Amino acid sequence: MPFQSHSCRRIAMGAVGFLGTSIAFGQSSIASYNGLHAIVGAKIFIGDGRVIEKGTLVLRNGLIESVGPDTAVPRGAEVFDGKGLIVYPGFIDSFTNKGFVASSPGTRPTIADQNADNPSYASAFMRESNRVGIRPEVQASQGVGFTDDILKGYQGSGFTTVLLAPTGGDLSGMAALVNLSGRPPRESIVSAQVGEVIGFSGPGGDPYPSSLMGHIAQVRQALYDANWLTSLQKSFAAGGNVRPPADDSLSALQPMLSGRIPALIDGDTSAQISRALNLSHEFGLRPWIVGGTEAWKKVTDIKAGAIPLLLSLPFTAEPDAPKAGSTDPADNPSKYAERKRIYDEGVKNVSVLATEGVPFALTTKGTSSTSAFLDNLRKAIKVGLSKETALKALTSGAAKILGVDRLLGTIEPGKVANVFVATTEFTDPKMAVKMLYIDGRKIDPGASKPQPTFRPQFNQEGGN
Repeated sequence: MPFQSHSCRRIAMGAVGFLGTSIAFGQSSIASYNGLHAIVGAKIFIGDGRVIEKGTLVLRNGLIESVGPDTAVPRGAEVFDGKGLIVYPGFIDSFTNKGFVASSPGTRPTIADQNADNPSYASAFMRESNRVGIRPEVQASQGVGFTDDILKGYQGSGFTTVLLAPTGGDLSGMAALVNLSGRPPRESIVSAQVGEVIGFSGPGGDPYPSSLMGHIAQVRQALYDANWLTSLQKSFAAGGNVRPPADDSLSALQPMLSGRIPALIDGDTSAQISRALNLSHEFGLRPWIVGGTEAWKKVTDIKAGAIPLLLSLPFTAEPDAPKAGSTDPADNPSKYAERKRIYDEGVKNVSVLATEGVPFALTTKGTSSTSAFLDNLRKAIKVGLSKETALKALTSGAAKILGVDRLLGTIEPGKVANVFVATTEFTDPKMAVKMLYIDGRKIDPGASKPQPTFRPQFNQEGGN
């Protein structure tokens, strides 16, 4: 668009404003441009336990402007009739790899290739060629790649934000919190640096390291090397004569080792959670456990360390009871009892942790879809998890753990306008999402393609 003076722009904006108040169809354009929306007459769940039985919610310029039973609808707002509907804060998926597009790691030199460059002494740290699966410098914020299918799947279940994590490594990289508006990363990223992801699983198909012990050794060596680099940098800054190397991988680990950002450590089983806690103690990390399907077995240690959990709900189908008179080994009563015990423990895990007061958010990790995730959440509610606690784990509780509760998680003035309108409460399997607002942008989850945001266009003279 050609250059325009500020005065021309102001005149043009004024003309648009005048038309919007004078012509009926102009109101929708003004409302879209200003992001001015009002949801009227709906039941509103604030996200922290408070509920407005019948209220109005006003969104302006991507933020929540006001909410309440007596809130007035501003002139020019685009009104959505919420009668008989329910408004929730946008759900937050607290850990996912869906939508992350990895860049090529490049070609690292082989061990043989580096012989000509070997030092004359035995190096205590890993050569770069040996760092298989060690890529902490990868930024999820630079690999945002949500397809329409991913966006529609999330939006159709009320999700407006995800913690997007890199994948495919022992140290996979930095996770980022991203809004699901479909807008470019510069507009949709809420926080680019949430935490480093530790997975203990190198890239698929690579034979090295080939064992769990090898993966653990890779992680520990990388962390020791990063601490070594920190010491060398301090020594050099104090007048030492050994210049520190420029090492992106080791430098990327330093914020986690200093405690400035958390370590997002994969751990489902009791043994995996113990491993995560031991690693954190050894290196002074601030851990968040990702998965935690057996966290109830380690609840004492988790509570002692005040460790947040990003809980997954990968429940299998409830086992069928044995058929009377069956000779099928699968119908053996003792085997059925064991399958049923394991199933029950998995489903009750979340409610046990809630009863113990362990802080947790929820992740779709391990489930095939957002609808399958919500089905499993309803199973957990059926066996003891309160719906209030479940809602907080998807909204205000998740936002608090992720450090963005000033921006997200509740429907309050000044917060980001991430909300959705549903036909029923989320505990009902028949719940459908009628409309979403992400960063104040109205999105119809039933539309075939994301709807473009209205933006006025001006010519050189300031006309439109």
